Amino acid sequence: MSHAISVVQKRHPEQTQRFNHTKVSRIKYLYRDDDFLVVDKPYDMRIDGDDSQNPTGKDLSFVKEWLDLYLMFTIINAVASVLYQYDETLPTILRNVHQLDHATSGCYCLALNKKAASIASTAFARREVEKTYLAIVRGWTEDNRYIIDKQIACVPNNRYRMCIGTPDSPGRTAKTELVTLRRGYFDRSYLVSPSSPLKVTLVSLHPFTGRRHQLRLHCQHIGHPIVGDWHYEKEIMDYTDTFRMMLHAYKLVIPLGQERMLSVESENPFESLVKDVDDIEIGSEVPAQFEGTE
Repeated sequence: MSHAISVVQKRHPEQTQRFNHTKVSRIKYLYRDDDFLVVDKPYDMRIDGDDSQNPTGKDLSFVKEWLDLYLMFTIINAVASVLYQYDETLPTILRNVHQLDHATSGCYCLALNKKAASIASTAFARREVEKTYLAIVRGWTEDNRYIIDKQIACVPNNRYRMCIGTPDSPGRTAKTELVTLRRGYFDRSYLVSPSSPLKVTLVSLHPFTGRRHQLRLHCQHIGHPIVGDWHYEKEIMDYTDTFRMMLHAYKLVIPLGQERMLSVESENPFESLVKDVDDIEIGSEVPAQFEGTE
């Protein structure tokens, strides 16, 4: 079995992000036992297939026997399809127990059997799972801690966006804690069109609920959208055209019963992207590894 998979990344036609993440041959394992596999999901990778590219309408992404058919009909990176390319010890079915946006990187847990899936899914449903995210947001936060308690609602006739609830469309309850970690400037060498220094803040995010796009909308609501968020940053300010959306699932703690706990932490991919004032240089050049990628 090949150790590499070539995929084509699907992007919005108006996006011009230059550092395209189009090929993944391996995904880092953060934890594995007989019940669970936790991987460090790359950014711009789906956790499942794309039904719009799958004429059968079936979930083919988690079944080994259908892998060739799945790859034939999808142009989207999917976690399981990459894992099966090089790890033959995985069970036939990988069971998803939680969600992670296509553009978000970090801790992603898969159950390796039905019993484990039931235990973890129950913990998520009861909001017993502790989730910590890292993000780079626009501007400098004024406070060191925020509690954002705003309902999340669907946008009519738009499958890609959510919105803060309104009296006419209140949506569902959603609550997030945001903690300021460091204020600084975004590394301009990772911008498509480097301009004046871009004020940003590195923050940790702790969702008490698990609504779709909750963290992204709550950051936007307080005036600090996530850098590189195509849907929500450009609604209130100029879009930051960089190589990814700066949201990462940093830590996952899942209670498994009988005093058992699954606790997994990934690396911080954003530490070097937030520069202190003294580190800012005018006319920074693009790092060598990204040259010629336009």
